Amino acid sequence: MKKELLIKTIIFFVVPILLTGSLFINYRVFRSFEEQSMLLYEFNAYQNKLPLETVEKFEDQLPNITVTTLPLKMLKARYYMRDSVVEKALSLYYQSRKDNPYLKIADFELAKYHFKENNIDSAEFYSKNAFKALPRNYLYTRQYFQILTKQKKEEELDNAFKEIKNNFIIDQWRDYMFSKITINKDSKDELIDLLNVAKQNISDQNQLSTIETILKVGYSNLDDLGKIIIDAETFYKQDKFTEAANLFERAARMNDTEYTHYENAALSFYRGDNFEQAEKLFRYVLSSFEVKNGKSEFYLGLLLYEKKELENACNFWNIAINKNYPLALKVKQTFCK
Repeated sequence: MKKELLIKTIIFFVVPILLTGSLFINYRVFRSFEEQSMLLYEFNAYQNKLPLETVEKFEDQLPNITVTTLPLKMLKARYYMRDSVVEKALSLYYQSRKDNPYLKIADFELAKYHFKENNIDSAEFYSKNAFKALPRNYLYTRQYFQILTKQKKEEELDNAFKEIKNNFIIDQWRDYMFSKITINKDSKDELIDLLNVAKQNISDQNQLSTIETILKVGYSNLDDLGKIIIDAETFYKQDKFTEAANLFERAARMNDTEYTHYENAALSFYRGDNFEQAEKLFRYVLSSFEVKNGKSEFYLGLLLYEKKELENACNFWNIAINKNYPLALKVKQTFCK
């Protein structure tokens, strides 16, 4: 009798509590999926426009990572940093390192912060962590090379490049050669040999034209067009996107047969939130040139997604995937049903 009473008591009191708890957890996870879609889109699109008062309410405990395994605290920290709530942003970055210790995206963001603050030792520590974790990620590599270049650590730069050179990723090769020129003007002959290796193994030869010109004639002997391109790329790496876009457009007017000037101008306008001009230039590139890298399709897809034209966005992402553009597959899987 007592046993039956105990069972009834458990059923009456405990089971409802368990069900309520399960429903509550499922609700939090469901809400998080909705919130994640906004954070993931802006992260993949290099944007962070959401208001902080909206983002700070987003779930980051249950779950603590997105469906693509990005730490939610890291995604939220970007908005605190944007609004100069630095202590909160840093706290979230440090916490998120534990949520997914393998991607090292928080280390990448921490390196970016410390580099801007001129805390070079810390910047190198975190950027090296990110580079070692994902050496094929050209953004991680670019940041690490930039920090080593500032310190003129040529040996460390050379060792890092040895780890990635056989991947033949165009951005990494270009960044390495630009860094070498900056650190050591006497490395010209060595880099010309390296450039020839790149030309044999990298299909997109247009991306190598600027560095080839510098190596053959030297910066001091460059014509006006060459110097404009170098200055534009420098502005872009410093996140001065409007200045970069204006210079790339100027380069395009001086040489209208080179699609990369238009594409780089479009990308700079996009990163600088001038979407109208960016879309105009991306469409011009695709209608006027035979481009094989998928970059214009990828970013045009992001623009169309911003305009709520999801079907068209997915179509352009499919083209970018077929051209093997990085990130295109991940973005399509996240936003296209």
